Amino acid sequence: MAGGAQALVQTNYTVRASAFLFCFAVVGVVFWERGAGLVAWTLLALQFLAYPHLVYWRATLSPRPTRAELDNLFLDAALLGVWCAELGFPTWITYLFLSATTINAVVNRGAQGLAWSLACSAAGAVLWTLVRGLHYTPQTGDLVTALCFAGSLGYVCTVGYVVHAQNRRLTVARDALRASEERYRLIAENAADLIGMVDQDGRWLYTSPSYERVLAPADLVPGSDAFHRAHPDDAEQARMSVARVAGTGKARDLSLRLVDREGRIRNYKTRVQAVADKSGNARRMLLVSQDVTDLRGSEEKLLLAAHAFEGMTEAIVIAAADGTIVTVNRAFGELTGYTRDDVLGQPEHTIRNALQSVEYYDEVFATVAREGYWSGTTWARRKNGTVYREWRSVRAVRDNNGAVTHLVMVFYEVGAPRAQGDVASKTS
Repeated sequence: MAGGAQALVQTNYTVRASAFLFCFAVVGVVFWERGAGLVAWTLLALQFLAYPHLVYWRATLSPRPTRAELDNLFLDAALLGVWCAELGFPTWITYLFLSATTINAVVNRGAQGLAWSLACSAAGAVLWTLVRGLHYTPQTGDLVTALCFAGSLGYVCTVGYVVHAQNRRLTVARDALRASEERYRLIAENAADLIGMVDQDGRWLYTSPSYERVLAPADLVPGSDAFHRAHPDDAEQARMSVARVAGTGKARDLSLRLVDREGRIRNYKTRVQAVADKSGNARRMLLVSQDVTDLRGSEEKLLLAAHAFEGMTEAIVIAAADGTIVTVNRAFGELTGYTRDDVLGQPEHTIRNALQSVEYYDEVFATVAREGYWSGTTWARRKNGTVYREWRSVRAVRDNNGAVTHLVMVFYEVGAPRAQGDVASKTS
């Protein structure tokens, strides 16, 4: 049983059981004054002591507990109408029974509930009158009258308190919801990402103010095509994604290029997510787009740099400031015979050769630390042991504070066809 239905059934059970226990006492006084027999007392006990528990059990076992409990209110009205007829329509008892059942019906079902409750009470009274005959005894003793007066007042106050408590909870929930909406609206209106809502056909329902920095107001009118300014190659894909999300309810990511108000193409990473309504249907889709234009440009630049790095004919070694080798290019392996896996993560001195002394290398790196650059020709040895003469340069890379972060070593074999080509070009 859902939480809301359980709360209604439990609340009505508590109120009904308490009210019927009080009514048992009121009618019991009448029976005592009239000297009622065992059958009358048995029926009284069944109606006002056992009945509230039976209808509560019925509601809890029903597949539709809310509907079952609301129907119980009309059953209450009909049965209490029977008791009014049985007792001879005593004024205060009739008022007590009718006021209690009609208040319940109005609170739970409004004006329609009031009409049905009065109709059920009248039907119960008429039916019992036809069975037992009509007798009219409006007067009650002082004790019964006082109990009815107190009971009616107490019941009205109890129902009023329950309604007040429910209204307070609704007010608190409404205030919390309003605060939550304002919080999320504030986030949406100040977020750098583009946040929008579209229908199943890809037409605008809502756009965050951040969209106004990208598209013209005419492109953001509610009901207009949300992908009118999308790149033609991406627009149809975006509409299909919206339709699929609406059909499946599963979020999708897509790349979207928008032509902004100045005619520039901007790249966005967009997530399309369904927002279900109360019936569970995905009639609205949330679009959250993150501008990745600069990131895409940086990736392209890095890709170009990587291609250029690998395409260089000179061997290149990049090491961290402590001498750990970070990367090498393809020409390094072709010249030295060492593979990338042989040297990555190794100290720079592991690829030195013994043709120069330790002091020689110390002087080279001291010069780099002092002046930032060194170049010269040296003898070198490949991995297979063959010796060649190389031209080498070592350059320091510094950060904004002047600290060395990396060392870049570039070298090639002197006299090789590549080097001769360079010399020839310089001579010409």
